Amino acid sequence: MTPNSLSSSPKSDNAVAAGAAGALNAGSETHRHPQRLPWVLTGRVIADASIHEVPISVIPFTVGRHPDNLLCLANSTVSGRHAELLLIDGELYLRDLQSTNGTLLNGLRVHDPARLRSGDTIHFGTAMYTIVNRSTLAPEATVAADIADEALAQLQFDRLLHEPELTPFFQPVVRLATEEHVGYEVLARSRLVGLEFPATMFRIAAERGEEGALSRLARQRGVSLGQVLDPRMQLYLNAHPAELKGAELFDSLERLREEFPQVPLVLEIHEASVTSSQRLRQVRDLVNRLGILLAYDDFGAGQARLMELAEVPPDILKFDMTLIQGIAGASTQRRALVSSLIQIVRELQVAPLAEGIETREDAAVCRELGFELGQGYLYGRASPAKTWVAMAAASASRARQNEL
Repeated sequence: MTPNSLSSSPKSDNAVAAGAAGALNAGSETHRHPQRLPWVLTGRVIADASIHEVPISVIPFTVGRHPDNLLCLANSTVSGRHAELLLIDGELYLRDLQSTNGTLLNGLRVHDPARLRSGDTIHFGTAMYTIVNRSTLAPEATVAADIADEALAQLQFDRLLHEPELTPFFQPVVRLATEEHVGYEVLARSRLVGLEFPATMFRIAAERGEEGALSRLARQRGVSLGQVLDPRMQLYLNAHPAELKGAELFDSLERLREEFPQVPLVLEIHEASVTSSQRLRQVRDLVNRLGILLAYDDFGAGQARLMELAEVPPDILKFDMTLIQGIAGASTQRRALVSSLIQIVRELQVAPLAEGIETREDAAVCRELGFELGQGYLYGRASPAKTWVAMAAASASRARQNEL
């Protein structure tokens, strides 16, 4: 569900408002007894409350804080008589009743009666609901809950960008020979309901055309909050493919280096997302100038672009987990393939990194094949920076005790 799909064009909205105003003057449909209407409101009274459904069975359907409303909302931002739903010529309309904090439809304040469509998001103060036409949905309950969660995630996204709600997690990168930590990959996380993980964050960002803004924020927050880690640790920062089309990535990296001149940084890009060797070379030249290492991510997940790898070699090449997981029990042919790729990479003076290591057996084979670096659940899941600081302190304390 995209923001554009939630509202009609300005022209049609004006026509709807004018028609609704006329219909109201002439008198709207009124049903004082319960009806078999297909509409339900699904949502939360407050952000952390559980989702509930309220059928629209009586028209007009009133909403407010006063207990005699058909939907009574115990929320301080909701007026006693806040809004109502009406039927006009068989269509459902929303009207604000001069509430103190306003009624919003898809993020816009309602001044005139507005026609509702299934999937529209309504705010009565800060209480958020989605209007759902059950006759168009199956299975009803699951879809209604999904729509409510999607609407909440859409609403929370602005907070994610403009308030300190993005809390990066860090996953260790180790030197395989010793299993010592040499760095951490910065992974986007959030405390906002519906936006806890990067898949949802970046899907909504893509719908809004703000992937670059979210990616830049994740890098800045990652380096800022990563200052509590060992200053020798490299921080692996991701770049979104959308950033590689313009100058925003370059500008953001220069600002980041100015703000954090001493932090060892590694920029991760998916080399398949770059359409030309010339663009890769521009990225490489920039990071070299800024003292940032370059890593290509997910190598081997699709087409292994060996020509680009040879023309614009990175400092680190991250082999995709599909090549790594289960390699201890893999066929001779698969091991030979990975070994050949590692040999090519090392001849280019690039450090090969194995992603997705989860077992000791796979780790041992990766070392035998020539991988220099490793990453995966075997060495730790993505966690807040304070978790790794506490673990390092505990490890240092044990070492001191052993010396005594």
